[in-house]
Amino acid sequence: MNDLKKIKTDKTKRKMNKFLSIAAILTLLVSCDDNPSGYKYNQGYLPDQPVNLVDFNTVYDDYNSTSPSLGDLIPFCFSTNRNSEGGEFDVIYQPMNVDFNKSTGVLTVTNEIGGWSSVAEGYKVLRYNIDKINTAGNEFGPYLITEYENHELYFTLLYASDEGDDFQIKYMSNKMETNFSEPKEVSFLNSEYDDLYPTFNTDKSKIYFCSNREENNFDFYFVSVDSEMDAVSVLSNDANHEITKDNTLSSDAEDKCPFIFENRLVFASNRAGGYGGYDLYSSDYKDGKWSEPINMGAEINTEFDEYRPILIEEGVSESQFMMVFSSNRTGGKGGFDLYFVGIEKE
Repeated sequence: MNDLKKIKTDKTKRKMNKFLSIAAILTLLVSCDDNPSGYKYNQGYLPDQPVNLVDFNTVYDDYNSTSPSLGDLIPFCFSTNRNSEGGEFDVIYQPMNVDFNKSTGVLTVTNEIGGWSSVAEGYKVLRYNIDKINTAGNEFGPYLITEYENHELYFTLLYASDEGDDFQIKYMSNKMETNFSEPKEVSFLNSEYDDLYPTFNTDKSKIYFCSNREENNFDFYFVSVDSEMDAVSVLSNDANHEITKDNTLSSDAEDKCPFIFENRLVFASNRAGGYGGYDLYSSDYKDGKWSEPINMGAEINTEFDEYRPILIEEGVSESQFMMVFSSNRTGGKGGFDLYFVGIEKE
């Protein structure tokens, strides 16, 4: 799927709706009556079927996202063409408040700060500076890295932009400046083709990304980097790096949007054997290699396009990751909407 062809088909037909603020609420059924803490629900669970992230979606395309794990108030960034009313894509920031009520068993996911105002204060640099990466082109695939140093929280945001025709991977950071630096290219990842969706592996020794540098077909590639270096030092290194195609993860179809969290890699592909359009797949890192990718099944995938999955340690379930992805399935607000679902860690 060309990221823009399908999305722009009916962009001139859409009109702006008022942005709704309604929680995506799911009542969970697992209880523990003999919980010594006195709560009815001693453990939170995430839904096993996708739930629309209503607070974050509009009638436009609310697309690929990123979110590191920082507790129950999560700095959530995603691409959307709401600002251009269906035209070019920008990256925006909104807080994601994930709350499981142990008394009622209700899980709510909203963009309201609630009682997390002190935590939100640490994220304000995103709110005030994320527009620095947005151009007259399209910005896709944000990937947010957090680092703690001397009791300070620093952000490094990677993404891809086609401002110069082909998609090139770039980054900005507040590591060296009070506010974010001006965007810079990650020169050793880029080519004359489209390069997008960078993601570090768990031990920070490799960067994976997708590119159509071979036969105009998107596949997965990786480079080895120094895991002892901080993110800015790694990304600003202009030395040549050997780029390797991962043949286990790649297919003869379009493979896009890799995202790694712990030992799990999730991605989107329109390879044969799916349910239609782009489906979501996963692979686990075991014994020093990635397993053969498996389709994530009919409870998650549809005949429509499922795209850009990310995994979040949301602080609710001990046995599940929260997976957020985008889909243009029916029943949403329009175009691509963001959804969340729980997937088992093992």
